[in-house]
Amino acid sequence: MKKTGFLLGTLALLMVGCSTTPTPAPTVNSPTVSTPGSNSSESGAAETTATPEQVSAATNTLESLALTATTSGPVTAQVRTDGTLLVNSQPMFPMGFYHVSWAGNEARRMRDMNAIADLGFNTMNATMFDPEGDLEGYRKLLDAAQSRGMKLMVEDFNSTSINTLKSHPAVLGWMIADDCNNLITPEELLRRHDAVKTLDSNHLTYTSMAISFANSHSAYFGRADAVGNQSYPIDGGDPVNVVYPVMKQLVRESSAKGTLPIANLQAFHWKNGRYPTPRELNSMTNQALGAGVKGILYYTYLDTTNDLASYKGLNTELKALAGEVKLLAPVLMNGQRTPLTVTTANNQGVAHLWSYQNRRYLQVINMNPTKGQTVKVQLPNSATKLLPLFAGRPTGLKLSGSTVSGSMTTLAVHWYEVQ
Repeated sequence: MKKTGFLLGTLALLMVGCSTTPTPAPTVNSPTVSTPGSNSSESGAAETTATPEQVSAATNTLESLALTATTSGPVTAQVRTDGTLLVNSQPMFPMGFYHVSWAGNEARRMRDMNAIADLGFNTMNATMFDPEGDLEGYRKLLDAAQSRGMKLMVEDFNSTSINTLKSHPAVLGWMIADDCNNLITPEELLRRHDAVKTLDSNHLTYTSMAISFANSHSAYFGRADAVGNQSYPIDGGDPVNVVYPVMKQLVRESSAKGTLPIANLQAFHWKNGRYPTPRELNSMTNQALGAGVKGILYYTYLDTTNDLASYKGLNTELKALAGEVKLLAPVLMNGQRTPLTVTTANNQGVAHLWSYQNRRYLQVINMNPTKGQTVKVQLPNSATKLLPLFAGRPTGLKLSGSTVSGSMTTLAVHWYEVQ
């Protein structure tokens, strides 16, 4: 995956993609994050951390909404008209990792799949070493993935691979192009999609590319079932708050063509760079959720310069995010998402309200990458109570009628049930 950058107005909205051998472009106006990952107050912020006692009622409600997915037998993967993935007609939010498997070996691929499952994820985009020589090894990987409740996006679209593996219940789909907007034409993408669908009409075709607010590459949408958008800002030349606007563009283009929009988010370091902090990872993930994506694949668990099996610094955050998205999935896939008006000193705040089964869930994000700030959010109707959703996460915003307000630390994300 290659990397490109674009200046996009007041947020310095630049978009970055990444390659399996990433080489970052020169940094352009990339601000330094002040103590990311810290929960300490900034500018007098009154933020606190939600306790298990505070979140129990709201979390119990979310748990009651959990969807039961089919785990055995033949699988069909399709895209609902609103962009939601359906596996055997049941909604699924794919949440997982890329795995550049040729940077390791067959045993390493198997070990990492289990490690990804241990973190609570349900999807892995894994490379085939060879469409014929790797068939038996990949079948074993699929068998193990099925036993862990995992689905695999097969990074291969050779006819031999498809015909041999398409009946396996752990297959989610076939990756037919990477960096498609740089490497192939829209016509070639459609040709590959049609060729795969002729062999296997029951699973997804998937491609990934780097789009931005300025250049969305509209011609590539509608030519694969699912499109991933790469956003890798940390040490790549972009501010971390670039994720939200570029994922909004992904969702907008996907909605027009009935495509599944998947956020490709950064969980790696550029050469000579650093990994995202837990707070940056949380912010990027929630920016994508707020934009309305219907799946997330982090890049990457393994490539030639990155190895999350050796770097454990993000494990706690990744496990937390996987668990939180699993709880939120029914709401994210089936709820009605409404952008809300947010007032801040510098217009760097976003908020959304999801309505689902007579419940309302509020997400508020401080998009400022360098400082805390006071926010004011206007709800569409008055409410009586805010219940924090997740223990150990920031809380402290106050409700008065239909207005939610308070202080938030750098890149903080708040989730509440609104009653």
